[in-house]
Amino acid sequence: MSFGENLRFLRTESGMTQEQFAEKLEVTRQSVSKWESDNGFPELEKILQISRMFGCDLDTLLQGSVCEKKRTDTEGYDRHMNRRTRMISVGVTLCILGVAGAAMLDALISTRFDLAGLALFALVIPGVLILVLSGIWHGQYQQEHPHIEPFYTPEVLAAARRRFPIFIVCGIGLLLSALLVWVAADYLFGELSDGAGLVLVAVGVGLLVYGALDHAKYQVEESYNQAVIEEEKAQSDPRDILAGRLCGIIMMAATIIFLLYLFLGNGNGRSDVGRVAAAVYATGGLLCGIVSVWLKRHDP
Repeated sequence: MSFGENLRFLRTESGMTQEQFAEKLEVTRQSVSKWESDNGFPELEKILQISRMFGCDLDTLLQGSVCEKKRTDTEGYDRHMNRRTRMISVGVTLCILGVAGAAMLDALISTRFDLAGLALFALVIPGVLILVLSGIWHGQYQQEHPHIEPFYTPEVLAAARRRFPIFIVCGIGLLLSALLVWVAADYLFGELSDGAGLVLVAVGVGLLVYGALDHAKYQVEESYNQAVIEEEKAQSDPRDILAGRLCGIIMMAATIIFLLYLFLGNGNGRSDVGRVAAAVYATGGLLCGIVSVWLKRHDP
């Protein structure tokens, strides 16, 4: 496609007339008409302005195919975000299931923690690795695609809005079911109640995470493009860097505390592994939130 064809495609796709586009660039409609018919060429300053206006790189705008690149980008975005949603949901679920498995084995075999620890690490390690890999891939994708034009049709968006409450309601229902299992422990699962409740928590949280990420995927401008901008700002903001480091230290400390309790804290008797894990990591999450809020309050 020529520059004129690319320009016409971008303008019409954005819903602007030649007059509206010319007004934004502070040129005449006749100039826009000449550019689109390849009978003229704008100044370098205007080309840069057009590139920024439509979020299109200069190579594609001047000598590539904007239509083809947009099709490739949109298909790649949908595929990438679907993969990210699945990976994060599975990773989070595996981490909680690891604690659930440890709690169940702890209840069944109370003399040693070896099998409980094996169950914990057999699920938590791949869960953490999946989360880390998902984060790396998403960071690379954001660097390669710093801006995505919204492209989902109204029908697709409407279907996503209808689907979102189902995930939320099912996830909350499973979390409430876990509370029921813990409250009625003596009448339902006995010593296995901690692990059984955590299994429900794992699936419920997995559904909530999947539903939230699936919903955010369709908010291209608000969720993706804005996140890229904020990420770029965070990389240059010392407060955000400090908050990230402190939260990492807090969560590592929480993990160390939980592992010490699991293997050393109550080795001669039954331990409430599931509830201890929930308390430790919930406390860690709250501390991270407090740190972030405290640092933001000190913004200049």
